[in-house]
Amino acid sequence: MEVSRVERIRRRVRLVIGSETILLPLALYRQRPLQPGDEVDFEEYENWLLLRQYRPALDYAVSLLSARNYATGELRARLIRAGYLSATADMVLCKLNSLSLLDDEAFARQWVESRTRRGLGERRIAQEMRQKGIETATADAALDEVDEEAQLEAATRVAASALRRRKPGEDPRKTAQRVIAALARRGYSFDQAREALRRAEASE
Repeated sequence: MEVSRVERIRRRVRLVIGSETILLPLALYRQRPLQPGDEVDFEEYENWLLLRQYRPALDYAVSLLSARNYATGELRARLIRAGYLSATADMVLCKLNSLSLLDDEAFARQWVESRTRRGLGERRIAQEMRQKGIETATADAALDEVDEEAQLEAATRVAASALRRRKPGEDPRKTAQRVIAALARRGYSFDQAREALRRAEASE
């Protein structure tokens, strides 16, 4: 395969080899500098990189996990975005799983609990977990543990806050539409939004 592009980006170098794009630290590039037009055995080069990327990739992943928990898919995406090979990312994730440093089921439960407390509905929470790479079955299992009454209480707090922002003399129908729309954006179903609105109005 031919190297078609070499681009310096601060302390990193982007290489385009055939249809593959690789981002690597400048120090690693200098160990084996390539130039446009060079012919490369990509499989051999990938293996060469893999041996040198694994340890820094593992250290990077651990540093991320020291700041907060990550879902497996989310952490893999961060590693790829940082320029590590897919194979390197997979090796790192395998190692972290073997050390019990990654647990998507526990992550999903914690995420659902924290987002419910922040007044988000199941639909919004499910969407966020999909974006983090949580498998549907794992996300659904975590959402099944959500207490329906706790969801309604959270939705009612959101509705009450929205009611306090209504303008003097505002048409009640317009107020109701605005509150329900606000709840829908947060991931609540229409029935949940309507019940939350009813409770909020009754408590005024």
